[in-house]
Amino acid sequence: MDGNRNQNNKYSDHYIDLACERVGGRATDCSDQWFAECANLVKPGRGVFKEGFFVDTGQWMDGWESRRSHNRNWRNSGEDYDWCVVRLGIPGVIYGFDIDTNHFRGNAPEVISVEAANVTTDVDENTEWTEILAQSSVQPHSQNLFDCENQNAWTHVRLKIYPDGGVARFRVYGKAWARSENYVSGELVDLASVINGGRGIDASDMFFSSPSNLIMPNRGENMGDGWETKRRRDNGNDWSIIKLGLTGTIRKVVVDTAHFKGNYPDQFSLQAAHSADSDTNLGWQTILEKTPLRADYEHLFIEQLLCSDDEQFTHVKVNIYPDGGISRLRIFGFPNWGAK
Repeated sequence: MDGNRNQNNKYSDHYIDLACERVGGRATDCSDQWFAECANLVKPGRGVFKEGFFVDTGQWMDGWESRRSHNRNWRNSGEDYDWCVVRLGIPGVIYGFDIDTNHFRGNAPEVISVEAANVTTDVDENTEWTEILAQSSVQPHSQNLFDCENQNAWTHVRLKIYPDGGVARFRVYGKAWARSENYVSGELVDLASVINGGRGIDASDMFFSSPSNLIMPNRGENMGDGWETKRRRDNGNDWSIIKLGLTGTIRKVVVDTAHFKGNYPDQFSLQAAHSADSDTNLGWQTILEKTPLRADYEHLFIEQLLCSDDEQFTHVKVNIYPDGGISRLRIFGFPNWGAK
């Protein structure tokens, strides 16, 4: 498998990486980054290796790597470790970690642990940290997956490596912590946004890219930053299903075909459903009839919506005819903060 792509794992299919650079995650501080900067931990992909490419500090590495510790008795003292603080791009509940040591074959840490904090400002020496992953062994050049049993919401995590070494990527999988106090009364909210807990849960085709891209922040950066299907050679059509992060009414829809100029869908339609306890066998109702789309354009729909002002939904299904690519899907409405 291409070493620069994330492998699917039991977390990535169900949760969002709360720490990734793409959603605003940042490595803000570390104890040491002599060989490779901690900022690499939250970058996309699994990291690459450039054999024989040396910089001032030695072999260039795509990850975070600290200097060698000379304490050979660190296990007895329990105190010799390096650390890195990551501010989550999306505060939330954490369900699992991927401590990826890709390409760190002879210089990976032996053991790791993870702590977390929930603060409204930057962390400092007074921050109260809670251990959410106890010391655990890791393998070199591997994706090391760990469950998180603590179901509190967090804003920051701190990765500890014992006694030193290198980690390529640090993935923190979970669900967004959407808070009503972040919005004013009567404000329309993007119910589908990954920032509010939205997830792409299924699609007819993901040949070129994932439907999860539809609900990412900001406009798409390029044609790869969207959902695109392969060319159909039959009479069918493609579709994708988004589970809304917040249950609510739907009052405005935006469909953005940014960067899709020769491969945008000819038409699309939108369906919605309400189900509090299932992602399957949904009773779909059409809320936007089949509508033409334009290339590289942000389409706005308000008056065309067929749902009533008080109907609440948990899922949407975007249908494209016959195939092609969409960059972003925005589902604006009034959330029901009391719904699970």
